[in-house]
Amino acid sequence: MAKISPYAYGHLPLYFYLTGTYSRFLATGKCLGFPLILLVQTQSFCNGRCSICPYPTVSKQLPQGRMEWSLFQKVIDEAAAEPLLASIVFELHNEPLLDERIFDCVSYIKTKAPGKRVAVVTNGELLDRFSPEDIVRSNLDSLSISLNAHSRETYERINTGLDYEKVMDNISRMLSNPSTRQKTRLNFILTEQNESEVYEATRYWRERGVSTKVSGVTNRAGILENYEKLRPKAGYDSGSGPAAGWRRLKGGVRHALGCHVPFYEMNVLFNGDVLICSEDWNRTTVVGNVATQSLKEIWNSEKANENRRLLLKKKFEQLDSCKECCMAR
Repeated sequence: MAKISPYAYGHLPLYFYLTGTYSRFLATGKCLGFPLILLVQTQSFCNGRCSICPYPTVSKQLPQGRMEWSLFQKVIDEAAAEPLLASIVFELHNEPLLDERIFDCVSYIKTKAPGKRVAVVTNGELLDRFSPEDIVRSNLDSLSISLNAHSRETYERINTGLDYEKVMDNISRMLSNPSTRQKTRLNFILTEQNESEVYEATRYWRERGVSTKVSGVTNRAGILENYEKLRPKAGYDSGSGPAAGWRRLKGGVRHALGCHVPFYEMNVLFNGDVLICSEDWNRTTVVGNVATQSLKEIWNSEKANENRRLLLKKKFEQLDSCKECCMAR
């Protein structure tokens, strides 16, 4: 999961939002009144066993389940009325397409808040359960498919348990329909396993008019096994365009202020628990529950803001979800 979100209408809204929320936090100890991006987990299961993901381990250790429709409605009804919120993303420690309601969820959001951008991030294997027409009718804005490889061999090393041919067929089906093609993007998590072919992969797809995004592998707040072996030997040079400039700016912000994810992103699990950060796969820092509290109340709660204060002071050792995380430093 790459943490500078592409779902918020590009980089500038995030830049301006962070400028505003950091200024307010430094002055008052509170963020702006609502997050920029909301991640929602309508169910907690996944059909993959990928090497870059701790799901196979944590799914055996933590409660799993499915969000009640009434709870989903409560979350969206509040979020829809908030002007600061730009994007709602279905991506949080799961495979969103395992929920047969997923595009009904998208439709519900678009009915309540047509101006909010809605994205689904998927491994792509289950796209054949839905027709392009289902996706178009839902008014989904972005369908991001985590491909992570260019060759079958590399794909099967990284995306363990998934069917390469089926995924490629599903991608072809999405790209063959003009309406879903414009919504589709391919994601690549850069690792030691795929670094030799990521340039080739992104060039191949961009030459065919398909948007791509490359992000670095993270250690998932310190719990990803074999992270040091997965880290690429060299970084990915994205060139000198706006995206590269943004990455340099982001790096400067992180060096000066620490990790900024908890300052713009909110994460709601299937049971209503809200995590301080989407990297917190062990759910060590739950700052509230939307079944009994409002999103707005949780966002600027004392518990959430205390975590942010410690992040700004770089006291990572006092933060269970940050002390081993490669993104915190």
